[in-house]
Parts: sequence; structure tokens; C-alpha cells
Amino acid sequence: MIVVGDRVLLYNSARMQYLVTVPEKGRFSTHRGHIDFADVLGREFGDCVKTHMGLTFFLLRPTLADLAMRVRRTTTIVYPKDTGAMLLETAVFPGARVIEVGSGSGALAITLANFVRPDGRVYSYERRPEFSANARQNVVQAGLVEFCEFIVADPEQEGFAQEGVDAVFLDVPEPWTLTGAARRALKSGNPLAAIVPTVEQLRKTVSALEMDGFTRIRAREMLEREMFVRSTGIRPADRMVAHTVYTVLAHKTSSSGKQTTEDAGEDGAEES
Repeated sequence: MIVVGDRVLLYNSARMQYLVTVPEKGRFSTHRGHIDFADVLGREFGDCVKTHMGLTFFLLRPTLADLAMRVRRTTTIVYPKDTGAMLLETAVFPGARVIEVGSGSGALAITLANFVRPDGRVYSYERRPEFSANARQNVVQAGLVEFCEFIVADPEQEGFAQEGVDAVFLDVPEPWTLTGAARRALKSGNPLAAIVPTVEQLRKTVSALEMDGFTRIRAREMLEREMFVRSTGIRPADRMVAHTVYTVLAHKTSSSGKQTTEDAGEDGAEES
């Protein structure tokens, strides 16, 4: 049953969907009429309500992607297509302790917090207090703030207060300046993920990881294209979510310094 404070996705179509926090009273207005929240309270997820002009909206439970994409943005965010790929390649699990550098708008923190709960912790570092405050508020709205600790600090200068963490995520303009600090904070054998938008940043990050005792270094770009499925035919969407960022993945070794292994492949890609 939907109660005050619940997050609800009001869904009519791909072009008319709204994420709301249900208040005790009031209404939500669209260009096709308003919805009284009194009609929403007490309903079940999956039910529908109508605007005063007769337009139907379904009351859906929002996904993590809905929560992340609809944060109040003061910075760019990590898109779900990139977050999902990184999560499968890193040690993020219930009870994990994870460092995130670059709180941004809190989109990545929301996803990480959901996966480490109920006993884990996300340590989110941000140099700018206003960004940290906005990210924290977005995580509060997502109902996941109890699993996050927001830290205003510059780890490039001060390092990390945590040791033996399960994963590190770097979402800053110069992640290569933090690979040494990340190495000291990580458990041996555990993964790091870095997010960079340009190939020059990608090159510098990979080089730093090689020099700081990381192995199994991979770089990827995720492209996402929606398909339109109709009874009259199927076709790809005219537009797609193409380049957003490159993701760099690596694992810490127990030996410091540059790691070298024999490369049996021609293109550096991992084989299944």
C-alpha cells in the first residue's frame, strides 16, 4: 500500500512519466490535468489513477535507474548503462565497504548504497561542499542515506581514511592522480573502476594503474540503443545513448610497481 513519503513513478507513456514523493495532501499537475494525492494514498503499486481530464497514469515502483536519472543535478551523472556494467565487474555486494571519489549528484552513490545494504557502507568523497550536500540530499530522497557517509575532502592531498575496502570507484577529471591512494585503501586482489570521458584521460589512467601495481586492466565503452516494437514492425530508435564515458577496470596486486604479464592475445581483449 502506498503511504506518505513513498517514491512513485506516475507512468502514462515514455514521454509522460514523473517521479514523485507522495505528500500527505496536495496535487500533482501535468499539461493533461492534475492528480490529487488523496487518490494515490492507500492504493497499491500497479493501480492506476486518472487526472481530472481523464488521462490514466499507472502507479509504478521506481527502479534504481529511475532514481538515478531523476536526481537534482549539479554535475553530470553516471548513466545506468555504465553503472550496470561496472557493478558486474566489481566487488559490490551486501556488506561491502566501497569508496566513491566524486560524489557529483549522487546517482552512482544511490546504486552503490542499494547493493551494499544492509550492513555495508559507501564512503563518498567530494572536494566541493555544495556538490556533496546536493548528492547527500538526493540519496536521502532515495531512502538510502543510512548506508552512505559523505566526506568533504581532497583524497589526492589527504588520502583515504579507510583501509581494506572491497572496491574503489573514481569519477573525477584526473583519476590517475588517485591510483596510488586507491591502492593503499583497497584489499589486495580487489577491483577498481574509473570513469573518464576522453581518450587522453583514458590513456593517462591506464598508464597510472600499470605503474601502481594493478593488473587485469580493461577499458570499455558501452553503447545503448532502444528498439521500437510495434504490431506493424520493429525498428531501432533514430537516436541512441552512444558515448557517455569510458570505464576502466583493474585489480590490485600484492606487489607494488609496474606489473608485467605475457600477453597471448593480439587485441588485449579477455576471452570467455
